[in-house]
This record gives sequence, C-alpha cells and structure tokens, in this order.
Amino acid sequence: MPGRAGRPGAIGRTLRAGDPATCPFCEGNERLTPPELAVYGRDRGAADGPGWTVRVVPNKFPAFEGQEVVIHGPHHATALADLAPGVLETTAAAWLDRRRHHRAAGARHLLVAVNEGAAAGASLEHSHSQIVPFADPPPVIGRELEAFAAGCPLCEPPSNVVYRENGLISFCPPWARMPYETWIAPAAHQRRAPFDGALAAALGDMATRYRRLLGAETAWNAIVHDAPLSGEAPFHWHLELLPRLTVAAAVELGAGIWVNVVEPERAAAELTEV
Repeated sequence: MPGRAGRPGAIGRTLRAGDPATCPFCEGNERLTPPELAVYGRDRGAADGPGWTVRVVPNKFPAFEGQEVVIHGPHHATALADLAPGVLETTAAAWLDRRRHHRAAGARHLLVAVNEGAAAGASLEHSHSQIVPFADPPPVIGRELEAFAAGCPLCEPPSNVVYRENGLISFCPPWARMPYETWIAPAAHQRRAPFDGALAAALGDMATRYRRLLGAETAWNAIVHDAPLSGEAPFHWHLELLPRLTVAAAVELGAGIWVNVVEPERAAAELTEV
C-alpha cells in the first residue's frame, strides 16, 4: 500500500510516540488520528474529543483498504496486561460491532489481531488492535477451511491445557511453531468468535501469564481465526498467540518447517504455574 513505509517504525521496528503528551492514541490527542469511525464509553461530548473508553479510527498507514485501529483505552497503557478494568471487554464489543459493520458492507472475511511490542510489528506503544476487512478469505483461512472440511481436530479434547473457563480452553498445541505458542478455542464447535467477556478474560489471562513467565518486554501477536462472513463451511474459531522469542531463519523461510525450541508440554506446564 503506497505510503505504508512512512508509518512509525516501518523500518527497523523502532517505536515512537512513547510519550503520552505526543501519543496520538492518548486521550486529549484525538486530533492526531483520522476522524473516529466508532466510539465506546463516551456518554457526552463532541466526536473526536475526550471521555471515551475505546475508539476505532482508520489506520493512517493502511496495508489494505479499509484497515482500522482499535485503541485500547484513553490512558497510555503499553501492554494488554496493564489495561484498566473493563477496557478489554469493551474492546471485544468493538470487534463484534465492527465485524457486523464490515459484513453489512460486503466484506467476506475480517481479520482481528493484536501486535504487542516492536518485535511483533507494533509501530506505536499505546495498546491497540488491528481490524482488516477482506473481499475474499485470505490464504491462511482458505487452507484452514480445507482442513476443517476433512474433520475438526479442535473438537478433540486438547492436550497441554493452560486455562479452562467459560467454555474456552487455552492450550499449547502439539503443532506449535514458536516457543510458548498458545491457542484459545471453544470446547464446543463454534464457527465465529463471540467477542464477548469470556474471550476478553481468556486473552487477558494469557497476556498476564506471558508477562509473568517471559517478562514485561516480551513481544507477541494474537490473531483471531474466524469463519468467513458468508457461507456455512465447517470451521472452529480459535485465537493464536505467538510470543516473538525466536527469529524465523533458513529452515522456516526456505523449507516452511518450523523449529520450536521449547516443547509444547514444557511450555504448558510453565505457563500453568505462573
């Protein structure tokens, strides 16, 4: 996308705008973002002004048309684990609302993801998530649709369980590509993420476990894998969490074979203990 290279941290992953006084995502600096698309928690006051809990704005440097940023809270929290009470739940409600919006607008798939830390691709420190609408399901979802059509491995009771609550299970899958990779999935077959309080709690729980075990500076990605917005093809939604502790090298990039230096069994045991 033209102009993408001009975004903060596009080259070298150097974080900018770490000062709340200049952070475009902090309350009081709303003029530094494009006009908001949606806002949550503002009872009164003008648009693009203070008094909100979560804001959704267009991505100023989009990789894809229609890409959006969901700003997690008005205060300068740089990690999901530091968000004020209620912010993550409101964020999940915003994800659900934006999925409805993009489905009505004709999108066939919606990507929801969190990049935390420079090594995970975050260009600004203030905690936020990305929403990307697609006209067609992207390649990863296409491959997963083919796999689920042959039978659902996520309906089998998972091993290496870390957290189990409200019908959701966090576990380190045997096929983990990265150290401490963790998936969150519903125990019962469900095509699309509900984006509710239970999912917010499970994601917040894993963010806290990563911090306790791996350190506050650990970067990670969280990506929701959802069924396409049209059709009824078999799918079991899940959220993949990927700590960025190692670098993809020759084998991963050249052969497509991931070398995980921490066994999923060990990862689950360590994450369960913290």
